[in-house]
Amino acid sequence: MSMEHLHLRKSGRKAKLGEWHHMNERLKIPERLGYLEGQTLVDVGCGDGRYLLHLCRKGRIKFFVGFDLSRENLLWARKSLRENGFNVSLLVADAECPPFADNAFEIVFNTDVIEHLAHPSEGIREAVRISSDKVIICTPNKLCPLDMSRFAQIFGSHKAPPMEKYVTRFQLKKMLQSSNLERKNIVIREASFLPLGWLLTTRGLPISMKLVNILMLFEELLEKTPLVRHAAGVLVACAEKK
Repeated sequence: MSMEHLHLRKSGRKAKLGEWHHMNERLKIPERLGYLEGQTLVDVGCGDGRYLLHLCRKGRIKFFVGFDLSRENLLWARKSLRENGFNVSLLVADAECPPFADNAFEIVFNTDVIEHLAHPSEGIREAVRISSDKVIICTPNKLCPLDMSRFAQIFGSHKAPPMEKYVTRFQLKKMLQSSNLERKNIVIREASFLPLGWLLTTRGLPISMKLVNILMLFEELLEKTPLVRHAAGVLVACAEKK
């Protein structure tokens, strides 16, 4: 458990802890495997820039680029990054046709994007094309019995986007292999058994920090249980081109 996590738990800032949980479930596996260390990284569908800010603070990557279809998201991202002293190149672009040359970035980071694409396989193919080394893809797991997006909508913390199609582990692996990646260079793990990120960022839902701590420990135990791993909420794929 990180010192940042301990600080958030002690501070009682549940909204911040919820954001941390949502990000941590997508970052912990690539960080553990060393996929978030290198010279250059592009964040596909960077949104409000929260992942870029986190990675800038880590200081393990030299140069960052982020792009998104939403100009509003990019305005928020630029504001957040600049307020924290980071100058990151941000631009409007489509994940299915990013305006970059082949092998433009060492690391391509793509989280919670492909489920919103009309052609997710094309989004993955483009992510692989513009990477010279590592590709990270995170997306909701179709086999999860709890639809976290629908759950969040019920509690008013999420507005359904026009397109939201989840995939299975098998489908994700097939799309990665169809993008000229070798099977031996693809690692897919499941994470996030509980929608704590959604629950904790919902202002109107009173959850005590004691219960939050219990749920965190319970989730850590679930992640060590192979029999239920297929039902996790998020698929995290780490792949190497070399």
